[in-house]
Order: sequence, then structure tokens, then C-alpha cells
Amino acid sequence: MKMTKRALGATALAAVASPMPARAQAVRLRYANASNEHSLTNQFAAAFANELRNRTNGAVDIQLVLNAGSEQSIVESVALGSMDIALTGYSGLPEYDVLYVPSLLKDVVHGDRVFRSAIGQRAAEALQRRYRARLIGGGSAGNFALSTRAPISSWEDLRNRKIRVPPFEAYPEAVRRLGGVPTPVPFNEVYLALQQGVADGLITVLNIMLANKFSEVSRFVIAGDFGVGMDKIFIGQRSWARLSADQQALFERIFREMQEDWLIQRPIRNKATDHAAWRAANGPNSVIDLDVGALERLMEPLAREMVTRVYGAGAYEQIKAA
Repeated sequence: MKMTKRALGATALAAVASPMPARAQAVRLRYANASNEHSLTNQFAAAFANELRNRTNGAVDIQLVLNAGSEQSIVESVALGSMDIALTGYSGLPEYDVLYVPSLLKDVVHGDRVFRSAIGQRAAEALQRRYRARLIGGGSAGNFALSTRAPISSWEDLRNRKIRVPPFEAYPEAVRRLGGVPTPVPFNEVYLALQQGVADGLITVLNIMLANKFSEVSRFVIAGDFGVGMDKIFIGQRSWARLSADQQALFERIFREMQEDWLIQRPIRNKATDHAAWRAANGPNSVIDLDVGALERLMEPLAREMVTRVYGAGAYEQIKAA
């Protein structure tokens, strides 16, 4: 069919005016954490975001929102969809809270095995039901530690001391078993609470204490572990659905590639360095050795009781054997 010169001109003009196919818009995700850029978990998050951005050629871009408030508010923001990804210790779920009882988990490696076990699967399902979020995996900034403003020489010395506890059910119970007074304080108010004597000490991850300068106002730390700080990294289901199947697979693959070094081995290696930094800041006697075996004996009945209540008979033995 012949076209007139006018028709040909109109077709050419339309071709020039027609826009080029639009490039797919990048998926932008917001990651939230309660600590600052110096904490190991947020250093991991920055490295993970950079790796994902590079390997998707910028198609998936994660923005880090740090010092983002309490861990509880961060978790709830993922459930509501105002944040996409969180890396937190807090969950508000007994399935995870019981794992923080001191001496229940041996170390981060043991904690990772439990996360991958049938017990860990039940916890991940509880997380999905409660917050409409998908667990990507677990890891740690290091083991939890107990710090005090004044020196102590035994576990009995904690009697009547006000200890700031994280919002996990295991820690108030553990402090009560030692005769202390569990004192909840939002994370962003911990420094001031210690400085003003509202709290006589605190429990949190040693690396987090140093990153947030809590050692300035709570000068002594117990060398032995006071629980294993198994964090959870999870993403809201609606945010997950924004990624293509290939992007989802790559997201999980990069996490697995980086997890062993960043979230398992580095916390173990960093412990000696963190203790050295603490001594350098507060003197050679500021890291106190107490009887870890005595703590385990004091905590074993609590651990067995809490695990059995949440997971049923035999679960305590399953966790110990993982």
C-alpha cells in the first residue's frame, strides 16, 4: 500500500516524538537499625548493600537508616511497611527470646546451627505470622556482656543492683535469678541512664557497648559471656515481593556468602580486641573474670523451664545437641 508524502512525514515525526522505552526503575529498600555506623552489624549491612547494588547494576538499592529508635519500633515499622529491612535482636517473640538465656547457646556458631534447625524454623514461622516478614538469616555483632558502673567480685554482688536489660524476656528473668533489679531503658536513652545512675549497669553486646561509648559511663565489664547475641535480618513480605525471582535469589545468595565471615567469625575474632579496647579505656582491672561455670549452673533451670514452656518437652535437649 502506497503512502502519501504527508502520511510519511507524519509517521517520521511520530517516531521522533515517541519516547524511548523507559529503563526499569530501581527497587529502593530502607534498612533500619538502632545503633550507629561503627557497630559490626551495620558495617555488614553497608557492605551487603554495596555488594547487592553492584551485582544488580543498581537495580536494587538499600538505604541505611541508622540510630533509628528502639528496636521494637524498628520491628513494628517493618510490619507496617514504613521500613523494608531490619537487623535486630528484638523480636517480641518467645520463640526467639528464650534463646538469650545465658549459657543456653554455647557461642555464635552454635546459635547459627539452632537457627537452621527445626527449632529455628518454628521461630522463623512465628516471625512471619506476627510481622508479615521473611527471615533471611541470623548472625551476631558478638556475645552479650554484663557491664557495671562499680566493680563486682561475684555474681552475688549483683543483688539489688539496677541492670538495664534488653527487651527480651530472658534477660529480666536472668537478672532476677541473680538478685538484681531488671530495669528496662530504651536503647537511645541508655547512656544518659547510666550517667545519671538510673541504671547501675547494663546487658548488651560488647561491640555495641564500645560503639556507643557506654564504657564511658559503665566502666567495668564481665569477661565471660552473658548470652549469645543472635540478631535476625528480615524483610517485609510486601518489600520482598517487589524483587524479581532472580533478585530474591541473589539477595539470599549474597547473604549466605557474607554471613560466615561477617556475622559469625568476625564476632568471635573481635572479642579479644574488644576486651583490649575496654582495658585501654578504663584500666587493666576493668575487665573482670567471674566463674562462668557458676553462672551456667544458676541459669540452667531457667533455660530448661523457658524453653520447655515455649517449644515443649525435649526442646532443651534439642537445642543443646544442635
